[in-house]
Amino acid sequence: MRTSQQTEVRFSVDTEYLNTLKERLGGVKSSDVVRAALALLDWASEEVEHGRVILSTDQEGKNIHRLVMSELNQIRPLLAGVRD
Repeated sequence: MRTSQQTEVRFSVDTEYLNTLKERLGGVKSSDVVRAALALLDWASEEVEHGRVILSTDQEGKNIHRLVMSELNQIRPLLAGVRD
């Protein structure tokens, strides 16, 4: 994540949804949830940019699911060798 300048972002989110996420993440602050979400989106977008797909599996490596997110579908992969 880039940190040269900071921008304050304000948005509304369902309180119960946010509280569930905070609890799932160990009782962290709302700002920590947003920071983690942005870090995950940053990583995912870089993976897609490098021509990779994001998958999840169960612990045995079966029952594979591919992440489908319309925002990530907008990313055009870089040409091979342009960026590692």
